[in-house]
Amino acid sequence: MTSSELRAIARRNLEGTWGISVGVALVAALLGGSMTGAGSNVNFNVNEESIRNLPPVFWTILLPLASMAGLLSLTALILGGVVELGYAKFLLKQYDKKELQFSDLFSQFDRFGTGFAQKFLRTLYTCLWTLLFVIPGIVKGLSYAMTPFILEEHPEMTASEAIKVSMKLMDGHKMDLFILGLTFIGWQILACLTMGIGFLFLNPYMNAAYAAFYRSISGQRQEARAYAPPVEF
Repeated sequence: MTSSELRAIARRNLEGTWGISVGVALVAALLGGSMTGAGSNVNFNVNEESIRNLPPVFWTILLPLASMAGLLSLTALILGGVVELGYAKFLLKQYDKKELQFSDLFSQFDRFGTGFAQKFLRTLYTCLWTLLFVIPGIVKGLSYAMTPFILEEHPEMTASEAIKVSMKLMDGHKMDLFILGLTFIGWQILACLTMGIGFLFLNPYMNAAYAAFYRSISGQRQEARAYAPPVEF
């Protein structure tokens, strides 16, 4: 299935659900559970001397903001994985045209350990591969990308099993997912020009497209456990 077809499916699935989709995507992103990660990695290069010379009034504004950012980062580290599982449930229900509820986002907290483990392991493996070179890290990140969707549909699996299934499902499809992501770059640039407001609508669109991508490659989902042989990470 082409990227344009996946985007068309995403737009159809969003019809009539934009309001709740925007709200769920925003909360998921704030809690570290966004499937796309759009706009989440921003690096600022600031001169240390200029920081020391800031007027005191600026510190009264910057310190609370820095504290809030630190709190959000800690929350994302702890809750991001299990929120991803809830968001995967929401996205797959949206794909299946089922009734959506905001509470879907928090419906997997009874699987907190599995959610935390899947995100921690994916991040760890990706970072280790990135130490070798950037390209292997990107490739492995794409390989693990379907893990939250798999765990949502197969709650009997462990985090490690779901990662292995994701790697198998993504065989021959990593470039397809990479290209799908590239097709949103123009929209991401436009969203940046709106001071980030555009991401409120772009993130649900991208996430819905990724859910459609998962469904397009997963095939016989009930046999997914057969896809989990021992695999080198």
